Amino acid sequence: MKRGLVLGRFQPFHFGHLELIKEMVKEEIEPLICIGSAQHSHTGENPFTAEERKEMIDVVMKNLNCKYNIFEIPDINNYDLYVSHLETFVPAFDCVYSGNPLVQRLFGNAGYEIIKLKMINRAVWEGSAIRLAMKEGDDWESAIPSQIVEIIHRIDGTERLKTLS
Repeated sequence: MKRGLVLGRFQPFHFGHLELIKEMVKEEIEPLICIGSAQHSHTGENPFTAEERKEMIDVVMKNLNCKYNIFEIPDINNYDLYVSHLETFVPAFDCVYSGNPLVQRLFGNAGYEIIKLKMINRAVWEGSAIRLAMKEGDDWESAIPSQIVEIIHRIDGTERLKTLS
């Protein structure tokens, strides 16, 4: 079975991420899910810890009935070295699934097959829009799986975001 890399901050994991991974599973690609900026948490842009993000992803992935792995990838702030840095954390993979132009360029230049994704419902299914809605008390729960909503409520994620900003 081929392995495909998915890289994101997952702040939080939302339906856009889920649709991407469902597409991979449908194509019989084993997802290697990489939590980027793993060292960052408790900021407006990165409110959740790597462990919290891993829990969010895990709870959803268990319902997909597929083989997958989750890896925490800390930033190194050097685009020239980023791909080789990431490769030290994950097993070999065949392709990269991404809608992010920077990720596409970095991994494409390193020789990986890039599966470019069309962003679905991007205005709603985008981390920054979800975090803003959480902060302002708007609807954010419809943009993420219900199991993740429960986790965010349990860890007081909306209150955390409000105090960080």
